[in-house]
Amino acid sequence: MLTRSSKPITLGVIGAGVSAATAHVPAALGSDDFDLVAMLDRDRSQLERFDKAQIPHLCDQPDDFFAVKGIDAVIVATPDATHADFVSRALEHGFHVLVEKPMARNLEECERLVQLAAARDLVLAVGHEKRFHPTLAQVGTMLTREVIGDPFLCGVHWASAAKLDAQLIPKGFERGYRWRWEDAGAGGGILQDHLPHYVDLLRHWTGSEPAAIYAVVENVAKQRLGWPATASVWEDVALAVVRFTGGLTFRFETGVVGRSLSPLWSLGSGVGEWTEYGYVFGTTGQVLFDLLPWDSTENGRIALWDKELALTKRQGWSYVEQLEPERRSGGAAATMFGRQLREWAHAIRGEPSEVALGHDGLVAIATVRAGYESAERRAEVEIPTRKAGVTQ
Repeated sequence: MLTRSSKPITLGVIGAGVSAATAHVPAALGSDDFDLVAMLDRDRSQLERFDKAQIPHLCDQPDDFFAVKGIDAVIVATPDATHADFVSRALEHGFHVLVEKPMARNLEECERLVQLAAARDLVLAVGHEKRFHPTLAQVGTMLTREVIGDPFLCGVHWASAAKLDAQLIPKGFERGYRWRWEDAGAGGGILQDHLPHYVDLLRHWTGSEPAAIYAVVENVAKQRLGWPATASVWEDVALAVVRFTGGLTFRFETGVVGRSLSPLWSLGSGVGEWTEYGYVFGTTGQVLFDLLPWDSTENGRIALWDKELALTKRQGWSYVEQLEPERRSGGAAATMFGRQLREWAHAIRGEPSEVALGHDGLVAIATVRAGYESAERRAEVEIPTRKAGVTQ
């Protein structure tokens, strides 16, 4: 571990796509904890967008990147199928790693990476940045403080209409969207892309572990819209019900072929972008959260129903006050990824940290793989959390 000092942690970023350009690199350039000195992408045109960022080493060959002297830590923001190889190589070079979720394609790859990081006493972190979304963090605080009592049911809707017409894809996101739809090596589609975030959040918020899952998936673009199989390799709609230890049930629906109206804003989050909202029921109350796009200068909304206030004061749903958002470029995304970097730096320096670690990413993937097995078998499947190192 690095010790606390005034010297920043020297950082490299592998992958120069959408997540790097819109999230990781801006966060790193604005961080006092890190000094971004190198980037790697085999597509030189991807690197050209960073020419003005004064990053000393823009590499299109892995050997050149890994030969850069003095790197302490690496962010891996490449397509899913390449995560295990790049993370392994970075760990073998002695670098701390933050890898985009999904951590890897399967449980075996995840286990190997966790073991390698532990053997070398390195911090392997996973990009579950929703832990640090201002609105979601406040929901987590409310649950920790038992504002709604004991939570027993959570539901989340994340959906976009992007596949219905290319004009609905947000500007600057088309390349990122399409590789997820077309990459046969990714290992999964929309279920793998979004379920890990909320499995991680519920574990982080409640301390419960996922125990079993029932999932339904469909490739609507291929099966109903006439897309060629090569353009829509993976499922684009998914519904999952996850049973957690302690009696918590989680219902998750997601897709990129349509979305509903948000319950608090009564609108979508913008043309071509997503709608994301959820609720948690507890024994003494209920909480509802509704998010705007990541780059909005407004935070989301939280509403609360409190049983005691309803019975004694006839009070219904009320808005929950939030801190004013930081009105800067990037909105909630800047906050999420900025704080994730700060928490990763704490972990690297051996300090208390809330960053998601390799084990957290491993449990999320165990849940996803069980979800695909459930969809294929059309039956509930137990999640192999014991193999993932979770003691129930």
